[in-house]
Amino acid sequence: MEYMALWFLLGIIFMITWTTKGFRLWLKMIITIYYLVLSFVFIMRKEEIYRQFHTIPVPNTFWDANSDWVSSLIGFYFLPFLLILLFTYYRWFAQTSGTAKKVGIVLSLIPSGVVFFCLLVIFSMYGYRP
Repeated sequence: MEYMALWFLLGIIFMITWTTKGFRLWLKMIITIYYLVLSFVFIMRKEEIYRQFHTIPVPNTFWDANSDWVSSLIGFYFLPFLLILLFTYYRWFAQTSGTAKKVGIVLSLIPSGVVFFCLLVIFSMYGYRP
């Protein structure tokens, strides 16, 4: 339950990746393996930080290590995700004919951007420091 936001993020990335026709099978597999390995490393290190520093009262070094770890991995999660989204939108826009459809695709960037930003904020909360 602790990593529900991470699994939700991975689910969105995998759905987009595996339903995009522009990605070849080997690229879909590389993206999937990349995110699975990254998530494994993320969770293992986060749990190690928790076991190492989490005592009562919680020391400041725990919050520093946890925040540093999460902030160092945000780019590894969200930069490739942004590239996947941009590639998908570019292909979708290029393959569509008609001005009204293209305007609709451009307008759909707004809710996609909002969801992307919300996921970024939610993921960054793993490194929250009170």
